[in-house]
Amino acid sequence: MKNNKKTYTGIFRDGGAGKFAKRRFSQRRKKLMERENKLMVITGVPYGPEGKTVWSYAYCATYQEPSIMYLTGINQSEVVLLLDPNSKVSDEILFVAEKDLNLEFWNGIRFGVGDEKSIREVQKVTGIQDVRDIRDLKQVLKERFIKQKKKQLGTFWVEGTRNKKKVEIKTDHNWDFKTRLSGWLRSWKTPGAELVNIMGNHFDLRMPLDEYDVANTQMASDVTGNAFKATLKNFQALRSEYQVQGFIEGQMQMNSPYGLSFPSIVASGRNATVLHYMKNDDAFSKKELVLIDFGVRWMTMHADISRTVPASGRFNPLQKMLYEIVLKAQKAVQRKAKAGVTIDELNDCCWGSINSDLDTVFRAAGGKCKLKYNNRPHGVSHLMGEQEHDGDPFRNYLSRPMQSGWLISNEPGLYGTFHIKLNGKTYEEEIGIRIEDNLLITKTGCRNMSRKIPKSVAEIERLMEG
Repeated sequence: MKNNKKTYTGIFRDGGAGKFAKRRFSQRRKKLMERENKLMVITGVPYGPEGKTVWSYAYCATYQEPSIMYLTGINQSEVVLLLDPNSKVSDEILFVAEKDLNLEFWNGIRFGVGDEKSIREVQKVTGIQDVRDIRDLKQVLKERFIKQKKKQLGTFWVEGTRNKKKVEIKTDHNWDFKTRLSGWLRSWKTPGAELVNIMGNHFDLRMPLDEYDVANTQMASDVTGNAFKATLKNFQALRSEYQVQGFIEGQMQMNSPYGLSFPSIVASGRNATVLHYMKNDDAFSKKELVLIDFGVRWMTMHADISRTVPASGRFNPLQKMLYEIVLKAQKAVQRKAKAGVTIDELNDCCWGSINSDLDTVFRAAGGKCKLKYNNRPHGVSHLMGEQEHDGDPFRNYLSRPMQSGWLISNEPGLYGTFHIKLNGKTYEEEIGIRIEDNLLITKTGCRNMSRKIPKSVAEIERLMEG
């Protein structure tokens, strides 16, 4: 890879491990093979920008299937990984497309077979020595499968339970690949052939972050926090949701080559009561609160931060009262979070605190409100890692004791219409407030990765004074 830094940046993420990256990815694959002890085949994304929906190439980078990124670090389409723990010849095979110089002229360098230099590069950075043409996948897999004593083939797709019923994601490339493999198994007419999901073991290995993941998460959080501080200092020059979005995303992207964690939410006034508001095109008045949900990636890790700020630069008494109710709940969750506690328990802590304070603080002062939800609006936490929302998307992990190394969000919120008279003045607003940090779970507690990002009333108001 001498003199070829663009190759690393474009199609290989070393995860910050540098010369240890090969060992890191190799150990991950070895652990998965030890857990599963069966033939496995896992697909990356089958196509990149412009590959399926022709017009969608604009502002659409290639983001690899997280399971392949976790096991190889390769960020390009048309990649399949075969793992065969019982093979005495070659227990790892990487399948990639043929080297296409014309395509590279248009879209940039890619690993590919038929080019010795490219093969040496992929061998060097991933540690996988057996690299083959993806067109040979079916035949190689058939030969390997027939030799297996245990007629099981492992692959990755997303499934879980909802309302005690089994549910599966049937709209992504993993399901398409599973369907394809099922057809191959039937055509091979091997008695007892079975396709088995490796999702459980894969997530169990992937969710606890290692030292490099933690460092990358911290870097993502630092870049995100600096962008937020700059936005607050310049907020008085911003007049609309899209101006705030443009400013904060510009600050983040100027300082990270890895892209945003997700498209930012910038919701002012009543728009902030829409949880996944994405329109981001309204002007706002100085009387309103503005909710911002934002974050940037570093390597393959993410920051996922929410802050709610007064457009005027100062919270009015109603806004401050409600904001501090949410902030108190967030701090209670952070104190409770540690290995062995479940996210279900964090939910009880969060919404118990908010609902109690609405009675003892807000209503006790004469306030009236109509919430946009019953009891609780959303979960207080989700897992984070290779994906900004990682792990089982059906969140069956909520009742599992958390493990050291898990990264979770901490995002209490309050949404509704509120009315109160304070100091002789009447306030009535439709308000959405969310405050979100990212917590790294430890044996004795947690580490707030976003602790440097301002969130107290005093800190926000001071920064917004310019």
